[in-house]
Amino acid sequence: MPILEAVKVSKSYGGVKALIDADFSCEPGEVHALLGENGAGKSTLVKILSGVVRLDSGEVKLRGQSIEVRSPMDATRQGIAAVFQELSLVPNLSVAENIYLGSEPKGRFRFIDFKKMVDDSEKLFSQIGLNISSRTLVRDLPLAQQQLVEIAKAFSRNPDILILDEATSSLGQREVQHLFELVRRFKQGGKSVIFISHRMEEIEQIADRATVFRDARKIEQFKVGEVSNQQIVNWIAGRDVQSTFMGKGDIRQAKPILEVEDLVAGDALKGVTLTVRPGEIMGLAGLQGHGQGEFLLSLFGAYPVTQGKIKLKGAEVVLKSPKDAIQNGVVLVPESRKNGGLLLPRSVRENLALMTLGVRQVLGFINTQKENRAIREATDLLAIKAASAEQAVGGLSGGNQQKVVIAKALLTNASVLLLADPTRGIDIGTKAEIYRLIRRLSDEGKTILIYSTELMELVGLCHRVAVFYEGQVTKVISGDEITEEGIAQAALAMA
Repeated sequence: MPILEAVKVSKSYGGVKALIDADFSCEPGEVHALLGENGAGKSTLVKILSGVVRLDSGEVKLRGQSIEVRSPMDATRQGIAAVFQELSLVPNLSVAENIYLGSEPKGRFRFIDFKKMVDDSEKLFSQIGLNISSRTLVRDLPLAQQQLVEIAKAFSRNPDILILDEATSSLGQREVQHLFELVRRFKQGGKSVIFISHRMEEIEQIADRATVFRDARKIEQFKVGEVSNQQIVNWIAGRDVQSTFMGKGDIRQAKPILEVEDLVAGDALKGVTLTVRPGEIMGLAGLQGHGQGEFLLSLFGAYPVTQGKIKLKGAEVVLKSPKDAIQNGVVLVPESRKNGGLLLPRSVRENLALMTLGVRQVLGFINTQKENRAIREATDLLAIKAASAEQAVGGLSGGNQQKVVIAKALLTNASVLLLADPTRGIDIGTKAEIYRLIRRLSDEGKTILIYSTELMELVGLCHRVAVFYEGQVTKVISGDEITEEGIAQAALAMA
């Protein structure tokens, strides 16, 4: 008997059908992957199963019995816990307070027992091998550690069914492997995991079965290992997807456009030296948390530099704010589209226009004709799928939200593009579109620095890869050295 089933489940948002007569079942002791492009229906399904949204029609069964899941708290009571890509943590509370939010241990007179909360958190961290202080404020943690806190919060509920919806998207390889060990231990007790990821290598490592969704419908279900990756990709996309990466263009033999010398910033960067030429795609690699993200933030003026020089086109510049960076032709696509890239309640138009309002204003008034033309060009360039430019960006799929973030940055016409994990949590088809765009921008002479948690992206895209260790660039690799094994060996050699 399946532990959890969805039978003919449908869900619509206004006139948009998010799920149509979907069937799904998960067995005890199974890791079941859900595959599909952004907007295919898989996240809607797990939101129904976890009580985040209510189904319009159909039925959910737990151990053969029909159930109603009215809220996330209701799901928790029935043994279902979920971790989503978009975090639900409260930044100004401590790690321990976030983990036990809504289920705080009580002491005398029913007051919260903060000491027990901290002790229980430390005990939980010890059991799952998480090295984070439970007293730290969540806002002070990097994105990857915030994701680990969200995962620990789910494990603290002791669920029978764990839903991981793109929960690995912000994790490095080491953290992913640690999570997979936890998942394997979890399912040994007959418990089940529903797993969503756009990384095929993760599906191969951890999943037993998989179900493919496309256009709001279930398309196929299969045992992992019995179907070729190409067939899976074709099911997901509904078409034959050609080679993901294009050939690498030649780097222009010109003077470096960006020169960084002995850059020091806080505790994260301890003397970074690097040069990048026009048209070059420079990858940033290394173990999670060794300064790659902070390096991009420093170049964007969002992380204070205390020592060293930054030169753009041969001239030294001081970048004290993102405004300084944009004025000097440097723009950032941030790691988290939710927290750093978008205003989710605002429209696609407003988000796209935000970085470049000054370009289209006269005496404080916006030239709406210029703005509309710029919005149309940006929307067409990245094939952003939205009902209209006035649709709230929070209502778009993850892939289209990411396209808005990138398009907003491109409207600045910057010569140096800083990309922090630009394809995190988006589907194979959209990734291929973004890779082609990156290659085209490189061919046009744009300089691109890209940090990615997916080594294959660095291998497929980059002319050179700078490997970080403890806030410094310890090696720059190029040519035939740029392989997944080569990058991993360079990163681990210093660990």
